[in-house]
Amino acid sequence: MLVAITDDDQDIDLDPEDAEAYFDRGLAYAEKGDRAIADYDQAIALDPQFALAYNNRGLAYAEKGDLDRAIADFDQVIALEPEAAPAYYNRGNAYFDKDDLDQAIDLDPKYANAHYNRGIAYADLDRAIADYDQAIALDPQFALAYNNRGIAYGQRGDLNRAIANF
Repeated sequence: MLVAITDDDQDIDLDPEDAEAYFDRGLAYAEKGDRAIADYDQAIALDPQFALAYNNRGLAYAEKGDLDRAIADFDQVIALEPEAAPAYYNRGNAYFDKDDLDQAIDLDPKYANAHYNRGIAYADLDRAIADYDQAIALDPQFALAYNNRGIAYGQRGDLNRAIANF
């Protein structure tokens, strides 16, 4: 990571108007939170149409628990790129709002994570299991989907199916 940051620092020194360099350094600093956000801020200031910078800044805000700012950034991604299924998914995670997860699935029906999270959002166990089934069909290695499907079966009292999923 240090080499990447050093390279990005050099790129920024050579061209302080390079939005991509700030974005790349933000990626390298992603685990540090505030520093990543500052670099994403600069990338966005230099290129207000940089949807991926808004998305990643939204993820950084969500990681810090600042969900209002995260949602605002995901809204901006969606305004810039209405077909960006991950932005709906990320906003859905921030809201834990079924409507956004539906939109992500409508845009990309093969988005296993959206099915998985919508399954979590459902109080109706049959609907939740159906979404876990779909997530597993799309990604047979999706261990958390098996786990949550097992929990749902256990809550329904179907212990044999619960055990099979676990």
